[in-house]
Amino acid sequence: MQTYSLIKTAPADQSRTGDILRTALDRHGIPHRVCGNGVERGHLATTVEGAPRVYITAHNNRGRTVRSGYDLPETGHIGFTAVVTTDTATSLVWNGPDAELSPALDAESCARSVAAYLHLSPFFCPSCEDYGCVELFHPSTDALIGHRPCEDIPCVKRAERRTAHAAAAQACLEAEQAAHESHECAGDLCCPPF
Repeated sequence: MQTYSLIKTAPADQSRTGDILRTALDRHGIPHRVCGNGVERGHLATTVEGAPRVYITAHNNRGRTVRSGYDLPETGHIGFTAVVTTDTATSLVWNGPDAELSPALDAESCARSVAAYLHLSPFFCPSCEDYGCVELFHPSTDALIGHRPCEDIPCVKRAERRTAHAAAAQACLEAEQAAHESHECAGDLCCPPF
């Protein structure tokens, strides 16, 4: 009897994203399959029972064309994306092109995000457990002696995005306050409350 494998990854002598991604998903205990037909073609899909499917795709820019599929050459890797589509909405679980990581770090970060989304892993970042800082202990007494910012790439990128978002929100608030201070009312129904 002949058996067939669902593994569609290129040979090991070629450096490709499919093997890196499948290894990261296996390391986090995420069951998955290769999608081979219809709309799902070219994706990896999680197969966690009772949870919505997460579809993972790699994006590659070699030359003038951007290609998508889960198993692409590492050269020109842009990032992995993980998307969940349910009856009511589509959610982005991981957006690797925004993170600007190497293929191995991108696959690991994508797997962590998918595991957290599927409640298979309690933390996105294993170094700081999503607190943003790592506790420092005395080497001989194990007493807590301080903290330092987490240096894991996903945490650094997340902190940069939080800082940029906070700065944009502050600038918007200041612009609204300046507009309000320079405004002259034109009547009873000009400004709230009415």
